[in-house]
Amino acid sequence: MIIKCPECGHQISDRAPTCPSCGVEIAGKVTRCPDCGEVYFSDEDVCPRCHRPTHEHSQVSQPVEPPHPVVAPVLSRKEQEAAQEPAPVAPKEFYERNKKEDGPKPPTPKPKKKTNKTALIVSIIVALLVCGVILYLNKQAEDQKEMEEYKIALTNEEPLILQQYLDTFGKTAPQEHLDSIQARLEKLKSNDKEWENTLASNSRDAFKTFLSRFPNSPHKSVALNKIDSIDWAHYSSLKTEEAYKAYMSEHPDGEFYADAEDAVRKLKVNVVSDEEKAIVSNVLHNFFVSINGRDESRIVSTVAVNLTLLDKQNATNADVIEMMNKQYKEGTTAVTWRLPGKYDIKKREIGDAKYEYTTSFTATKDVESTDASQKGTKQYRVTAKVNPDGKISLLKLSQVTDQPKAEETQAEKPKADKPKAEEKPKATEKSKTTTEKPKTEKTEKPAEKKEPAPEKKQ
Repeated sequence: MIIKCPECGHQISDRAPTCPSCGVEIAGKVTRCPDCGEVYFSDEDVCPRCHRPTHEHSQVSQPVEPPHPVVAPVLSRKEQEAAQEPAPVAPKEFYERNKKEDGPKPPTPKPKKKTNKTALIVSIIVALLVCGVILYLNKQAEDQKEMEEYKIALTNEEPLILQQYLDTFGKTAPQEHLDSIQARLEKLKSNDKEWENTLASNSRDAFKTFLSRFPNSPHKSVALNKIDSIDWAHYSSLKTEEAYKAYMSEHPDGEFYADAEDAVRKLKVNVVSDEEKAIVSNVLHNFFVSINGRDESRIVSTVAVNLTLLDKQNATNADVIEMMNKQYKEGTTAVTWRLPGKYDIKKREIGDAKYEYTTSFTATKDVESTDASQKGTKQYRVTAKVNPDGKISLLKLSQVTDQPKAEETQAEKPKADKPKAEEKPKATEKSKTTTEKPKTEKTEKPAEKKEPAPEKKQ
């Protein structure tokens, strides 16, 4: 049951060992007055409110016989009149004093125990100390939080963060902190004006200058994107591999990096670089020089495994050596292939960054032989393919028929006989002109017909 502590009036349970406020003992030490309900210590003799004795012996009521009727005494007339007269009324103070004197006097309250007072004082001191510690810790926490927010605001470039610090700690933060943040906020506002001017200029140099002056600006990402877009517009307009690679080098995380890679890949498909031209030229040179020197090991090193040689597919190294040896027929003392200095090369992508190169050119073959029929110079149309490993994967030779030379030989036969006809004396200018005209026609005619002759496969 909840009661009031008789010592301090704090509400507690009647079963509590002591009062948490003043420390006085409660359980078994207090009692409640049955008349007025007052709770007081059991060691007090009477209730402090109604003065009812604390320790009152309870009497068991016994059945009592009804009393005998009492016969009132007979009074005289004078006595009856005296009895009917009202009794004099005494003053209220006199009545109250007599009432107190007549009734049981309340016991003198015992002095409070010193223990209770000491416990109360100690409790108050402890409470004050606890409150002081809590206030101190709260103050320390608030100061620490203010310092952390100050450091964040001091390095932040967002005006909203700085204004939030001023609104939160405007009354508790040190004045030097408030002044520092306020000055920084004003500076950022002025920076915004410079940013607006930079945006209006839309110049790469202007964005670079802005970033150098304000490296931690909240507009940094926008400025970098602007520079990236401007550079891409410049380099992509050049449409060269070097330009695209320059963009990729300057912007490894740029928005258009993938586009630059794709552009380089497309250029590599369509454009044969000098390095690629050198690879194709060298492998063809080594192949034909190997035939000139009849070097088997060297010619084998220039061809791929799956080689199409002349009209034979999947030719082996033995097939290549056999083709070389066929160049040296009986009586042949030397074979010399002469190649053009430049090649018309085309490339085709056959895999991920892997390319095949195709070229077609005219080569000259000089043969020295003891057999006059084998001796001479012939021209061949060479078609070749070089794989990504720099090896010849296809080689075809087609002999070019020299028809114009045959016509010249037939046309020049009359020339040898003409001097005999021209030995006639007194030839006129008209006859000279008539005789010389066929010569001119016959000599110029083959020159006009110098067209590519039909190819003949070897």
